[in-house]
Amino acid sequence: MTTIGPSAVFNGELTTTEDLVVQGGFEGYLQVRDATLTIEPSASVKADIRAPRVFVHGHVEGSIVASERIELAPTATVNGSLSANRVVITDGARFNGRIDMDQRTIAAKVAQYKAAQAGTRA
Repeated sequence: MTTIGPSAVFNGELTTTEDLVVQGGFEGYLQVRDATLTIEPSASVKADIRAPRVFVHGHVEGSIVASERIELAPTATVNGSLSANRVVITDGARFNGRIDMDQRTIAAKVAQYKAAQAGTRA
């Protein structure tokens, strides 16, 4: 597991295959492959996010696309779009945006993303 600590501020693009916990600041693009992303209550994230599972307890501005599940905890504040097969918004969470749970749309977004990643590795 990788942790971006509470005093850390990251700007840029991050890709990992490990579980990732964000406690500090993150701005840019964030991809977690075959693992779980957890955004802690102390975190402030301004990014487009791609991961199988995303658990938000802090603040996020940007789109979140998950192949499996997105969960917003009571302490979460999200301004942006959510795309996943399962979306859970717990009582108390703040959300402003659009939710897409259409299997075809999610599959297309994941396929586009994988194709773009394969192109950058070539």
